Amino acid sequence: MANYFPGAGRPLWQRWLPGGLLLALLLLGASLYRGYGLTWDEPNNHYNGVVNLNYAAEFLLPPAVVQRLTPPGVPLHPKSTWQGFDHGVAFELPAALLGRLLYPGNAPEYYRLRHLLVFLVFVAGVAALYRLARLRYPAARWLPLLAAAALVASPRFFAEAFYNGKDIVFMAAFTLAMLTLVRLAQRPTWPRALAHAAATALAADVRFTGLVLLTAFTAAALLLQAYAPLATPTPARRRLALFGLFALVAAALTLVGWPYLWADPATRLLYVMGHTTHFPWPGLVFYIGKLVAANALPWHYLPVWMLITIPLPYSALGALGLGTALRTLARHGRAALRRPGAWLDTLLLAWLLGPLAAVMVVQAVVYDGWRHLYFVYPALLLLALRGARALGQAWQQRAAWRWVAGTVMLLLVLETGRTVWFMVRAYPNQQVYFSFLSTPAAERLFERDYWGGSVLFGLEWLLRHDASPVITVGEPISGLLHNNWTLLTPAQQQRIRIVRNWQQASYFFTIYRWHPQSYADSLGPEVLAYRPGGRVKALSIFRLDSLAGPLSPAAAAFRQRNPAAKASTAP
Repeated sequence: MANYFPGAGRPLWQRWLPGGLLLALLLLGASLYRGYGLTWDEPNNHYNGVVNLNYAAEFLLPPAVVQRLTPPGVPLHPKSTWQGFDHGVAFELPAALLGRLLYPGNAPEYYRLRHLLVFLVFVAGVAALYRLARLRYPAARWLPLLAAAALVASPRFFAEAFYNGKDIVFMAAFTLAMLTLVRLAQRPTWPRALAHAAATALAADVRFTGLVLLTAFTAAALLLQAYAPLATPTPARRRLALFGLFALVAAALTLVGWPYLWADPATRLLYVMGHTTHFPWPGLVFYIGKLVAANALPWHYLPVWMLITIPLPYSALGALGLGTALRTLARHGRAALRRPGAWLDTLLLAWLLGPLAAVMVVQAVVYDGWRHLYFVYPALLLLALRGARALGQAWQQRAAWRWVAGTVMLLLVLETGRTVWFMVRAYPNQQVYFSFLSTPAAERLFERDYWGGSVLFGLEWLLRHDASPVITVGEPISGLLHNNWTLLTPAQQQRIRIVRNWQQASYFFTIYRWHPQSYADSLGPEVLAYRPGGRVKALSIFRLDSLAGPLSPAAAAFRQRNPAAKASTAP
């Protein structure tokens, strides 16, 4: 395999271009992060970080110090009723600590800081993806940059890169661990084994799945060294010793980074493993026009969600790259694996297809699209590079295919430009992007803004368009109004009052979750229909007043079917 990050002999501007683009991405995020709303999971995830922070402090500090540092009402002990201990806190614990140090008692600024921190981790993932692409295509000038750009120009990923502290952070950590794995396979040394163990533990301390998958990938990669060595063959005894060192250090660092495991590692690790494969979430998801239980989803749930939310050019090139990689392996077998490129493609195929197959086989609980499998997306983008190269070779080398390949490339570029334009127009709610579905089809068949970030836009719009000193608002399912109320200024918060019974409010907010159909006119006039980027309706605000008439039968029936709609937590 070629030397890592080759650059000798290249023009200076080419060597500095990746760093310059990375800096531009950081500046872009710094200019945008304050615009994103507070989504469903963020307060809960932050609380998980706070609980684990205090739980760790209980082990490391005197009780008197812990009591002074602990906010009222935060549980400390493992027998607490808190149910979030099975989630890793490699991101949430440091974020909670920074929030406590920088913005004590200032929730709006803490959550904005959290948005920035999630984005910084995302940028690290983009950099890891770029370096992986350089290892796959060491002589290419632009292909690695295309992979990084494609990840940034993925609307749902870009939006969630500011608030999804689970799936986006895990994707970045997993990509970094795959980078260290490739470097270890390239040259099996003790320092590289330690670096890979540290990266694996980081991913595991975000989501335990990382430890299982990365251990399996590492064992397979070192085993493959005997079958098809990339360079000088490594003796079996040395490979076994390297794997033993990796496994021991990865397990130890996972334990160090997860306070919940400290008191009883074996028992609690088994508990986490059980929750990982069968997470006890009893909710419903709206899929292909029906409400389906999350623990009884059809096998095609993940592939369909991937197809309709990944930009079409990336899916098409990814499918082409996957096909060419499989064809090469089928034709050349072991001989192909001796070439670094084909060896890496094999790893990418396992990275992409293995987790998807595992979820389908064990019927793991997934919901909110395919966000639990976001960590396979970099593998798809890396395979898409192979597809792009194959298309470029067809255009250059085969006269009979030149016009076809050229036309396809032009269409892919135009569609990518349309996607980027949507991202600009939809800010800060690109999370409702659908790749090729028509707007009516997307609204009729699939969940829309299940994150709920668009509610902040609605509150700010309402404050601008209603001059009342106090505005009462309600929602069918409690949580999102209060979350986004938190981000308002004190003066704005005084004007917004969230009522427990939404029928007593002046305005009704809905993101159409678990209620995709339109509301009857008798509910009240729709004063805002918010369509980010001019496409899918993510949020509606209805005015509920004496002129609007009684509640519609459809809305009343929905309220009866959803007991949570009867109450909302007031600020």
